[in-house]
Amino acid sequence: MRRLLVLNALIFAVLAAAAALAYYSFSATSEQTSRERERTLMQDLAEEKVANFEFLISSSDTKLMERIELDKLIEPDFIKGAIGPAVASVYVLEDCDPGDGCEMKFVTGGHNVTSARTDAESNAYRNWFMARVLAPAPEGQGLAERLKRLKLNTRDHLILNVGLVAKQTNAPPKPYLLSFMKRASNGRTFYVIVEDDTNTITQVLFPQFFVQSAKRLYQVVDETGLVRSGDPFVYQADDTLVERKFVDTFDGWALRVAQRETTDVSAEQRKRFINSLLIGGAVGVIVIGLVALAFAVRRERRLNDLKSEFISNVSHELKTPLSIISMFGEMLALGRTKSPEQAHEYAEIIWRESVRLGRLIDNVLDFAKMERGMDVYEFAEDVDVIETVARAVELSGRRVAAAEMTMTSILPEEMSPARLDANAVTLAVMNLIDNAVKYAADGKKIEVSLRQEGDVIMLAVRDWGPGIDPEEQHRIFERFYRAKSIRLKPIRGSGIGLALVQHIARAHGGEVTVTSKPNEGSTFSILLPIDGKT
Repeated sequence: MRRLLVLNALIFAVLAAAAALAYYSFSATSEQTSRERERTLMQDLAEEKVANFEFLISSSDTKLMERIELDKLIEPDFIKGAIGPAVASVYVLEDCDPGDGCEMKFVTGGHNVTSARTDAESNAYRNWFMARVLAPAPEGQGLAERLKRLKLNTRDHLILNVGLVAKQTNAPPKPYLLSFMKRASNGRTFYVIVEDDTNTITQVLFPQFFVQSAKRLYQVVDETGLVRSGDPFVYQADDTLVERKFVDTFDGWALRVAQRETTDVSAEQRKRFINSLLIGGAVGVIVIGLVALAFAVRRERRLNDLKSEFISNVSHELKTPLSIISMFGEMLALGRTKSPEQAHEYAEIIWRESVRLGRLIDNVLDFAKMERGMDVYEFAEDVDVIETVARAVELSGRRVAAAEMTMTSILPEEMSPARLDANAVTLAVMNLIDNAVKYAADGKKIEVSLRQEGDVIMLAVRDWGPGIDPEEQHRIFERFYRAKSIRLKPIRGSGIGLALVQHIARAHGGEVTVTSKPNEGSTFSILLPIDGKT
């Protein structure tokens, strides 16, 4: 019964762990699907916002550059209405014939068509522009080289990270966003360069286009990872952040869109730790449960094999005394006896076999009750232990004599009365004696001893048979188990006698032990407390 309860509890634990894993898997899949959907939405949103911003800058700069004509530069209002939202300065440079050895130069009177700077700042900027920006650059990536490669009426752009003054070494370099176009008018080629004010873009336009919301956060970073607009993200998981690069304006810069997290780092880490414990515990329970179930199945399969052998052995054990009783009973019934002495002998054989049959049936019935967990013992107070053991010896005497063995008993003259089930103890002693008759007949003798040490009754049954292998001594009390050396001999047995002895001893609060050496016999000892309690 206890094994059944443990097995059911184990199955329930495995099912509960499997259900927990299934639920967690479903929850994790749903959460992952939701995150992927949100991530896709954020990617589309980032692309849309970057595209709208860059369209505004590129279209307004293109419109402005297309309206500039060399013959209208002296007119102060000819580009009125075409100035974009972030334009800081517009410069016009006239090209020259490379064969003349000349360089591009500002168109006279038109170098500062519009600017947010003062005249002094504009002059300083123009000088810096000619000296630094239009100077040849490595690998042909400077503005001058880019201008030469331009196709007519096609916009291009360049982002420069340089300082206006060389002493600005401690501050990060200021980015300069330039849009430029190659134009032709009346046989003259010139270039229009539009400088967009990055301060206006980062402080005004970016916050307008990338508005922080209760659900999403926006951030613009440059190629070094420096935040140019928006607040730094406190904590973001990798799957809650997307990035979209700028391609028509701020090369190397990127817009980052993140889902606003409602939990802090410690809470997220704590959640992951708890999830890891739950998953690990569930997997551990399943693994342990499956291993235990595998052992249980293996054990039950082995027990089934032993039960089959048990049924075969018990059938033979029952058949033998029944055949003898039937045969001699028939002879008595038909009067096939030569003398009263022979009739008495037949009757004695019938009585002996009926006692043997009754003991075997009692063993089977008591074992069946024991397997079902039923209370099969009736304890009584002040039981005479000496009389109980002597009765078991007397009932087993004919069985021992029939096996041509001798049995001696060493019983004390007096002993304290005990609380026990006399019939159960008698059955235990008879089983031990019967076990010695079956498996130690070669020793020719059996000794039954009884003594008291303090509050403990010590009952021993000793034989001088072949002994028991040390590797099997801890298993001989298992139900249906029979030693390997016995299985090879034509000795029938049920395999429940010693298991029943152990159950009786433990029910009385005691224990049964065996001491044995090969070829030196065996001693089975039953230790029982006087009061019947552990």
